[in-house]
Amino acid sequence: MDRTIDLSGIIAILKRFWWVVAVLGIAGMAVAFVYTNHFVEKKYEATSQVLVKPEKNEDNRNFDVQLNKQLISTYQVIVTSGNVLNQVRDELSLEDSNKELASRIAVSNEGSSQVLVIRVQDTDPEQAVLVVNTLSEILQEEAKTMMDEKNVRVLSPAELENSQTPVSPNLKVTILLGFIAGVALAVAIFVVIELTNTKLRTREDVEALVDIPVLGSVNRRKL
Repeated sequence: MDRTIDLSGIIAILKRFWWVVAVLGIAGMAVAFVYTNHFVEKKYEATSQVLVKPEKNEDNRNFDVQLNKQLISTYQVIVTSGNVLNQVRDELSLEDSNKELASRIAVSNEGSSQVLVIRVQDTDPEQAVLVVNTLSEILQEEAKTMMDEKNVRVLSPAELENSQTPVSPNLKVTILLGFIAGVALAVAIFVVIELTNTKLRTREDVEALVDIPVLGSVNRRKL
């Protein structure tokens, strides 16, 4: 007899053994907590802000706006250029390749402002702060030599006390996923139990097995 999933039966089992679902959910949370804290490498992020302020041209404000956008885009590229990264690696004696270092750097622009936000992630918060501040200072010097811009300066260097909280992994999300996995495991177990249960519990089960209609039934009575 081909068995199909009886949702009502599964729901009844879940209601009866709700504590199993709860235990497996809590167990999943515990496993996720232990795994995240002891086996997943934590990453910290340090942030620096650099002000890019080109000289104004009072004769043409539209030109100033366009020039500002171009400069912001240019400096976003310069931050992760080989020239800048080589200087950072040499100054800090880093063993990372340029590709590895660039993968830990993120550069963005605060809306339409003239501020570049540079973020660096590292497994060591002190190293993240050191790298992003060095990167910002080198960018400031490169603006003078490469772009002949003197109005680029570090607006807000990274500080260690602001980089002590890991940005990944996300412990709350991981624990939630652990709970969901535990509950899903409990449901899967009960589905297997339902599918492998060969007891004939209803008239439909009997008719599907013998392919003849049931004429009557005898109720079970407790003595």
